Amino acid sequence: MSILPIQLARVSNLLRSDVATQQITQTQQDLLEVQNELSTGQRLNTPSDDPGDSSIVLQLQKTLQQRDAYATNLQQAQSQLGEVDSSLGDLTDLVQQAMTIASQNVGSQVTAEQRQAAAAVVESLYSQAISVGNKEFAGAYLFAGDKSTDAPFITTSGGVQFVGSTNLLQNADDQNTLLPFQVSGANVFGALSSRVTGSADLTPSLTASTRITDLRGAGGSSVHLGTIQLGNGATTKLVDLSGASTVQDVVNAINNAALGNITGSISGNHLVLSTTGADNITVSDVGGGTTAADLGILTTAGGGAGASVVGSSVQPMVTMLTPLASLRNGAGIDQTHGLIITNGQNTATVSFATANTVEDLLNAINSSGANVRAQINAAGNGIDILNPVQGPQMTIAENGGTTAADLGVRSFGPTTPLGELNGGAGVRTVNPGPDFQITAASGASFTVSLNGAQTVQDVISRINAASGTAGVAASFATTRNGIVLTDSSGGAGKLTITPMNFSNAAADLGLTAPASGNVIKGADVDPVSAQGLFANLAKLRDALNSNDQAAITAAAEGLQADHDRVVTIRGQTGAQVQELQGRQNSLQDQNVATQAMLSQLKDADYPSTIAKFTTLQTALQASLATTARMLNLSLLDFLG
Repeated sequence: MSILPIQLARVSNLLRSDVATQQITQTQQDLLEVQNELSTGQRLNTPSDDPGDSSIVLQLQKTLQQRDAYATNLQQAQSQLGEVDSSLGDLTDLVQQAMTIASQNVGSQVTAEQRQAAAAVVESLYSQAISVGNKEFAGAYLFAGDKSTDAPFITTSGGVQFVGSTNLLQNADDQNTLLPFQVSGANVFGALSSRVTGSADLTPSLTASTRITDLRGAGGSSVHLGTIQLGNGATTKLVDLSGASTVQDVVNAINNAALGNITGSISGNHLVLSTTGADNITVSDVGGGTTAADLGILTTAGGGAGASVVGSSVQPMVTMLTPLASLRNGAGIDQTHGLIITNGQNTATVSFATANTVEDLLNAINSSGANVRAQINAAGNGIDILNPVQGPQMTIAENGGTTAADLGVRSFGPTTPLGELNGGAGVRTVNPGPDFQITAASGASFTVSLNGAQTVQDVISRINAASGTAGVAASFATTRNGIVLTDSSGGAGKLTITPMNFSNAAADLGLTAPASGNVIKGADVDPVSAQGLFANLAKLRDALNSNDQAAITAAAEGLQADHDRVVTIRGQTGAQVQELQGRQNSLQDQNVATQAMLSQLKDADYPSTIAKFTTLQTALQASLATTARMLNLSLLDFLG
């Protein structure tokens, strides 16, 4: 009988126990994860469940959080602009009511007492308009701009002053878009419509230290720095100007290129490329750039051997840091005498004797106590002076020099058209016949006809031409504003002006004051009239109180312009509200799509999860049963 060897397992009980334990533990772990999926409804409960999908889920959740913030911003903006729209509706009704009162009080059938009663109603509308201007919503003033914690309109002795800001608050409506959620109170109420717009070109001279960012460029759309190609007819070099900060940096880069004998320099308001040799200078832009064109030196075809390239003006802009001495292409301004600014009852003599920069000049005007606001104009080549007070009239005059003229801000001067005088009513002359007679102290007299005269200087010239040997000379005031008549005849009489042919020309020119000594000083008949909603309501109120039908009609015309402006702004606001609603709807649609994607990645698939749960339970039971039998085996189980 043969004996067959018994094949005993060469696996220790410890190893079998470890393998079985690991198998059971893993199955229990898988079962626990499936149970978590079933209880939470989420396939991904920790990042380790699926690192790849978990990273996508985190990004999608971040996107949803950002959109929630954008949605909140949109809702806030829509609510605020909705309140603005409602307020503009109230303002429109208010202005319409004032216009109706104006139309009802023009005509001979209306008594002075009735107009005074209507004036009381307009006074109430005036107060209501101020309340609308200072309306609050959610703790912020609707029309104050970024000064939203303070009331934008305050009453002064001269009227209503706008102390808000024209800078509007904005918030993010998506990753790349900032949209304002305010409307400018200055625009709605015409708060800054009364102004002297600077007529002088104050473009400063170009200097080595002029910043590239302070140039309008030869094309007027700033300078876009990049690389240019410089040639001398025989060879070319690329000159990288992208790092230039000042005009001197540009010149240095060109000179450092050391191409032939070509050198760059500054002359006037432009760059010049010159040579001491036979270089045929060319300058080209590279890669679709516009640097050479913006700097005014684009020269694709040279002018010949030794010819210089004289660039176009790069148009330096007036900035806060611009030295006063460099204004007007280096001519500067008269800083010795300064200005006289009158705004209602406030008069200030503004000195620039110690000013060095444009910022110093603006600060001197703005802190003068005249309640005006000076600023650099939008074009960057002059300054404007605004009257933020709706009520008083503003004048800007010389103080014995040429400062106001140099800055282009004199409100009334020799070049002023006659049609602009007296609030646009002009000068009423007669034709045919003279308009007035001037009699000198000596008794000599002469007549003056202004028919066909266009400017104040024309009037002065007509008077001087007619005076002949009478000894009366006309000029324009060197201090304050107005026509001045000076009598040098030396007689014992008195200088006088007498209207003729029922002409109003002398009065319209402000020449109604009696002579003081041998001089008649004309009045300023071209003040900057107060404009805007509050000013026009005040004009209507005052016209009704004074029983002045012509003034009532003029105020009504101003209110019509205010009404049209408010209606236009309200329409724009309504369009903004609709745009915001559209953006909210778009965000909601995007969120639905994102949530669906998130659900696909994160949510559990219940049928497959339940099936997996059942399978794992069966596997666990089988593992437990198998392990129990295996671990109970001994050597005797293999014998027999």
